[in-house]
Amino acid sequence: MSTSAPPPSSFKTWTKTADRPLRSLRKSMGIWVFAHFVGVPVPWHAVRQTDGRALLAYEHERLQALVAAGEHVPPVLTFDGFSLTTGDVGDTVDHQLHRMSEGERLPLMCAASADLAAFHARGHWHGGAQLRNTTWDGVRFARLDFEEQLRPGMALETVQVYDVLQMLLSLARFLQPLGPGAVLAVLQAYDAAGPGGPALRRFIEHLLPRLQRVSRIAAWSKRLDTSRELMRLRTVLDGMAAFVANASRA
Repeated sequence: MSTSAPPPSSFKTWTKTADRPLRSLRKSMGIWVFAHFVGVPVPWHAVRQTDGRALLAYEHERLQALVAAGEHVPPVLTFDGFSLTTGDVGDTVDHQLHRMSEGERLPLMCAASADLAAFHARGHWHGGAQLRNTTWDGVRFARLDFEEQLRPGMALETVQVYDVLQMLLSLARFLQPLGPGAVLAVLQAYDAAGPGGPALRRFIEHLLPRLQRVSRIAAWSKRLDTSRELMRLRTVLDGMAAFVANASRA
């Protein structure tokens, strides 16, 4: 059992238990198929959730390791093998972007991207790097939700690239109104803040033809061609293509 002094009553706490609903077989298949389509060989055991206690223990272990490394993650308050209670680390970046006006969003998105690059540079990985799992308190970013058991089954570089892809796609709704230049800015922020840019660029260069084929096929359907999801994807694709092209011209 892991315990610490209880927080003041005014502090928020969050509790996960082993008996909460786990990922369905259908959702597990969807995640596995998508990951392999984009070229990330996520092991089946990493996406198929069947043991709530094992997931909780794994997340507790990762939180403890990240805290020991000086990373900003929710502090573990109690853990008894069946429930995990952590402290609050602020509002998620996703939530804050929703509250901002369109013209205010890009600096925060770029800052979050740069912070992920620095996190990676220190030898870490997230596994669930969507911006709903990253918080910002006005001073620092923090990360939460560490259930994904991608290591040691996958190479660190691959998992880190997958983190960036998760982050970028989670931002698509906010990036699309700003255009491909905003996507490029977020990718360049990652590139400038750590050494992971070349690996990311190689991955994107390999991925682009697959996603571009999806875009072309979808264009055959008027309903799909004008859908919000496809418009967002095309904005991301154009920004990715610019990121790869800029390196070629350098």
